[in-house]
Amino acid sequence: MQYLLFGFLVVFISHSVLSETFEEVKAACNKITGFDGDIDKLDYSDPAISEKVKCTVACAFEKHDMFKADGSIDKGKQKPLIEESVKDEEMKMKYLKAVEDCDASAKANKCDTAYEFLKCVDTKAEGTSK
Repeated sequence: MQYLLFGFLVVFISHSVLSETFEEVKAACNKITGFDGDIDKLDYSDPAISEKVKCTVACAFEKHDMFKADGSIDKGKQKPLIEESVKDEEMKMKYLKAVEDCDASAKANKCDTAYEFLKCVDTKAEGTSK
């Protein structure tokens, strides 16, 4: 159910102080990275995920200030978004716990950081071993 996780990113984007809409962010990030797919429909269990995909996720995170100065993920900005966007209480608790449990530290680059964090949260919240 990787769509739900990206769904809370959609809520974040829609409540952002930035003027770009979600569709504009997707289009801009796709253009920047050269990704021609739909970031809403990523399969986070795919072991052969391309660098373009990872960087598209990072681009969306970066456009909305989800990275700390040290390159790690700002978990504090994600929790309120989940609380607001996930209506099912059981799923909300799973996602909140997943955000807390997942490693948000900086990796080799922002693309790896964003992708690995998103993949971890999705995997833990959905209770699957991807």
